[in-house]
Amino acid sequence: MRIGIHPKPAGRSTSPSSRRRNALPGPASPRKLRERNGMKSAGSSKSQRTSLRTSPGTGAATVGRAAGRSAGSRPGRAAGRPYVRTARRALWTPPALHGKLSVIITACNEEKTLRSVLREAERLMPEEIIVVLNGCVDNSFRRARQCGRAIVVHCPDAVGHDVGRAIGSKLSQGDIMLFLDGDLPIPAPSLFPFVAAVDRGTDVALNDLNPLLPIFGKCDSVTHCKMFLNMALGREDLGAGSMTAVPHALSRRMLELIGPQALSVPPKAQAAAVLEKLRVENAGTVNVIKRNRIRKGNTGAGNNVEQMIIGDHAEALAEVLARGAADLLWKENGPDSRRILAAWRNGI
Repeated sequence: MRIGIHPKPAGRSTSPSSRRRNALPGPASPRKLRERNGMKSAGSSKSQRTSLRTSPGTGAATVGRAAGRSAGSRPGRAAGRPYVRTARRALWTPPALHGKLSVIITACNEEKTLRSVLREAERLMPEEIIVVLNGCVDNSFRRARQCGRAIVVHCPDAVGHDVGRAIGSKLSQGDIMLFLDGDLPIPAPSLFPFVAAVDRGTDVALNDLNPLLPIFGKCDSVTHCKMFLNMALGREDLGAGSMTAVPHALSRRMLELIGPQALSVPPKAQAAAVLEKLRVENAGTVNVIKRNRIRKGNTGAGNNVEQMIIGDHAEALAEVLARGAADLLWKENGPDSRRILAAWRNGI
């Protein structure tokens, strides 16, 4: 098996402090903006006119076009007044963290979405971004290298569905590890709750998909497996919360306790975290069900991905039994298990 590690280019400061200083654009003069965007003078013969849009309070300005409209044609806008719009996406910056953040992205032929995933990861201002390319045959490598801050791990041959997470975590140096998939661009503000939860002391911050699920009888077999494993571990409060789904974040303490190799089987790693009395919580809800990329191997009843995930949960349950935690199945859940299951099934 060949694995190539391509570090980020040197010669450029990537410290969080320098990135935070450069995160927001400084004031830009209207003249420079006109020159940059090729604006014509007031006597131009073009029918499209360009209006200067100024963001209040920041001093930053952007340029936009108003085709064939006069300044007073918009309702509630006086003639000659600049059109005001706040660029919300550009203004968001993450709150300061106590620990260092590592973002780990796994990808397999994600050239169309990887750039967007990396862009949102950069907005979190992490200490490092690690991209693990798992058997890619498209332009994913080129897309990853276009991100100057990314450390790219190139595995020409596929190494397994979740093995990329184990590889990325092994190379990471942060106190907080956020795991993403290269096919799911998620806005940075939606990712930050998972990072913040670990920064506050959580060891495993899961994506809470419970509000997005139907009643028990209409859930698929994978969801049933997630719920059953959590109930067997005495954590029915997690519902279908699972390390199988991204985004999720882990603490350095969790990684050192169970080992990076355990992440290649996410349900087994989650079970180990619970058995080790680590702090496991649902930290936020990101709808990855609708955004999940449709592939040949993850569609239809009994597809390959479904069978793999079910097998991972069976392996996790075997680990619970092997570690002498079989009593957990009855002592902590036994008397109330039917009541809890019935309440979940009926949507109570």
